[in-house]
Amino acid sequence: MTPPGAANHPLAPAPAGRHHHGAPSPLERIVLIHVGGLVVLSSWAFGGAAPWARSLIAGWGSLALLITLAAVWNREPRHPHFPSPLPWLWPVVIFNVLVLASCFNPSFALVSFGAEPLLAHTGPARPWLPSTAFPRATLEHLGLFDAIYLSAFNLTLTVRRRRTLRRLLLLALGNAVVLAVFGTFQRLVSSGLFFGLVPAPNPRFFATFVYGNHWGAYVVLMIAVGLGLIFYYARRHEGGEPGESPVIAAAVAVILMAITPALAGSRAGLILVTGLLGWAGLDTLVRVARRRRSHGESAALPVAALVAGAVLVVGSAVYLGREPLRERWQDTQGQLHSGLLRERLDIYRDTLRLARAEPTFGWGLASFERALQLIRPRPVEENRQYEHSYADAHSDWLQALAEVGLVGVVLLASAGLVPLYQSRVLQHAGSLVRYLLAGLALVLGYAAVEFPFANPAVATAFWVILFAAAHYVRLSLRADSR
Repeated sequence: MTPPGAANHPLAPAPAGRHHHGAPSPLERIVLIHVGGLVVLSSWAFGGAAPWARSLIAGWGSLALLITLAAVWNREPRHPHFPSPLPWLWPVVIFNVLVLASCFNPSFALVSFGAEPLLAHTGPARPWLPSTAFPRATLEHLGLFDAIYLSAFNLTLTVRRRRTLRRLLLLALGNAVVLAVFGTFQRLVSSGLFFGLVPAPNPRFFATFVYGNHWGAYVVLMIAVGLGLIFYYARRHEGGEPGESPVIAAAVAVILMAITPALAGSRAGLILVTGLLGWAGLDTLVRVARRRRSHGESAALPVAALVAGAVLVVGSAVYLGREPLRERWQDTQGQLHSGLLRERLDIYRDTLRLARAEPTFGWGLASFERALQLIRPRPVEENRQYEHSYADAHSDWLQALAEVGLVGVVLLASAGLVPLYQSRVLQHAGSLVRYLLAGLALVLGYAAVEFPFANPAVATAFWVILFAAAHYVRLSLRADSR
């Protein structure tokens, strides 16, 4: 039953068609512009690799706090089956308290060595409390994380229609396709970023991303978005005219993005994209065969068309990316002979040593590079190879454990798991949400052996997709209850 007076509530169950065909609220439009702008800005500003780009992304994302306050101020009692998502913020609030407390308990001090200022480990004044090596860097990273997370969270506070979430996903997909096309032409005709206007600090760059593996993680998330939208629109427009459905456009978008990991020379990106597309291909074959059998028709023709399409995609990727792939194959052989695998295992071992030294709260957010010098005191060359850099642990999981400890890792995991659990995503996920979750899971797994979340564009896409998936299920359950 509907409580008295709830029929006039803007978020209460309404007559059929009201929410699906009515205009979005002003705050909903503002959030769509803000989050969409953050997705576009973070991807085109070198993926956030430059310090000025990270500041710009954090500045734009910080507007999320004003939007959150406006949403809370205008909030009225909600429908009992559509509770407020504000309690989802408790892990991030506690995480902020601990990180801010660490800034008042530094474990490194600035000392002068000749004319050069250096950070020396002096130990925290209060060893039982959280501490950090460099409070300024800690605050900068915390501000960037909060700006991205809160921007994505605002989707759950303000968006009242699934159509708005699909539009946001379409915007992200379209932006990724433009980047893919831009990067493809740039790779074929130029040796620098923005067609040579900006020298590339890494030979394996792609589009606006300085590091090809970061592009690989980003494109996996965007391909997951594209596949989810394909299955959604294919079901919605089943039996309609082909020109009325965006399925073909979304499929072309996925194909254009799928060939880019090879062009970027990203081995991991190629493996992840191949796995995701392989699962989607099997899913499509099963659906097509089931549908054709239900109508008493043969599935041979559509199956042959799908196989031909897959061969075309693979052939295009191999042809266009033959030079980067040949280089990466040679690199792989050289790395196996030079012992790079052993070097990677060594950095993992040293990261675990750091984590065991400060198991509860860690060495402080953004303190890995400085804390590692306690174990590896040798200087790091300025013109070093990117893979040999010790600024990152090349494992987001292990680096998080070393920087924020067990307590911080549990809170960060809860920041993603609580929204998914409370929205009952796994129990009620449709095709669109399942593919979104598949992309998230692949990038999370990849983070065990690389550092995709060090890239603000990847982090932004991850959190936006996570909250879009969680809120999409909430809105679907609310619509079903009506």
